Amino acid sequence: MSWRAVVAALDDAANLRSKVSVYLHPLGGRPILWHVLQALSEVVPAPSEILVLHRKSTPVTLPEFDGFPVRLEPVDQNDSESRALRAGITSTGTKVLVDGAAPLILPATIARLLRGAEGGVSILARTKDEVASIAVAGEGPALASFEDPRSAIGAIRIAPTSDDELIRVFDRHSLSDASVALRDRLVRQHEAAGVSFLIPATVWIDAGVHIGEDTLVYPGVVIEGRTDIGSECVIGPHSRIVESAIGRGVELKGWNYVVRTSIRNHAVLEPHVRRGID
Repeated sequence: MSWRAVVAALDDAANLRSKVSVYLHPLGGRPILWHVLQALSEVVPAPSEILVLHRKSTPVTLPEFDGFPVRLEPVDQNDSESRALRAGITSTGTKVLVDGAAPLILPATIARLLRGAEGGVSILARTKDEVASIAVAGEGPALASFEDPRSAIGAIRIAPTSDDELIRVFDRHSLSDASVALRDRLVRQHEAAGVSFLIPATVWIDAGVHIGEDTLVYPGVVIEGRTDIGSECVIGPHSRIVESAIGRGVELKGWNYVVRTSIRNHAVLEPHVRRGID
């Protein structure tokens, strides 16, 4: 199956009260838009193209992304969202329209939307009465025939793989909801890879972090950026590690601050010791 993805980044969420666009706001160390693009790039079969629609008045800088061809298309401020969306999907072929502020959507759910689109139009929304969906899929002309493609009446409703996929970031509270859900998802992935967390709800891990098996993470730990932690480490309570490489068998006894540096194998950092330069 050949298909194209269209990402709607048109509503800049004034309720967020930020100088930073909601689509570029950081979540798990990456822009919210990056998470959406990453999910689309991991779908099998892959999209032939990803088109991002954004307002001219709020340019969207493309996040660091090593996936598929991504094209930015600015939309005039006077154009309504629904009109801009119809214009972006009107060509023939299968299209998947995704909300750019829904960072937790999973590739498996997008794949199910595509399968549903083989029999018509399929939609992913919070409830049956939801006005606007998180994602919708179908033939371009069929989607464009709706006044608002995100509210495709009579579409096949697809259940999310996980309820947290339905979180749309539009204010600070929904951003915190998305942060908690992403944290829990990342913790489960690390646990499946052999990492132990004493109290998972108290830690924070960015999306780019790697942790080796048999490593133990104490409460209150924050691990940011492209940090790589070796196997058989002990990361003591309330330590913060930023963009660093931690060797195998290292012990941080607690309340340590490690930033943009490397720690050799089997090193021991006593409590409150700092390493690296801000």
